[in-house]
Amino acid sequence: MMGYSTIYTSLPVFSLVFDHDVSEEASMKYPPLYKTLQKGRSLSGKTFMIWFWKSVFQGCVIMLGSILLFKEPFTNIVTITFSSLIIIELLNVYSSVHHFNVKMLISSAFTFIIYVLSIFCLRTYFDTSYISWLFIVRVFMLTIASWLPLHIV
Repeated sequence: MMGYSTIYTSLPVFSLVFDHDVSEEASMKYPPLYKTLQKGRSLSGKTFMIWFWKSVFQGCVIMLGSILLFKEPFTNIVTITFSSLIIIELLNVYSSVHHFNVKMLISSAFTFIIYVLSIFCLRTYFDTSYISWLFIVRVFMLTIASWLPLHIV
């Protein structure tokens, strides 16, 4: 659990530090652009609750969807849910970014590569015997079902 929370999720989230919506020159020239941030409107209880409910929704869809879509033993749910969760996290990061940059892409690619390698290196935690194209399609369907409705709304 500690490895998941530190290795798989930290880099894409920390890469958001490199995001910017205006240039540095424009932010220095027009300080009122950041009035909402200075007054705490962007980092408010409402914003926290929105992200909290997004997380609850996505977690419920991932767990219920993996139990319904996969007739695998319960121990295999780890690979299914973690795979979907990693992809959803990357999609959540990229759907909130204003400007993409190379550091963000590298951190996301590194996270995904580390996750795929860990599936094959840590076979005591991840059962790879049932990973196939059908598995990938189902994980993709699960990912879309938990990520897309929030971004359509």
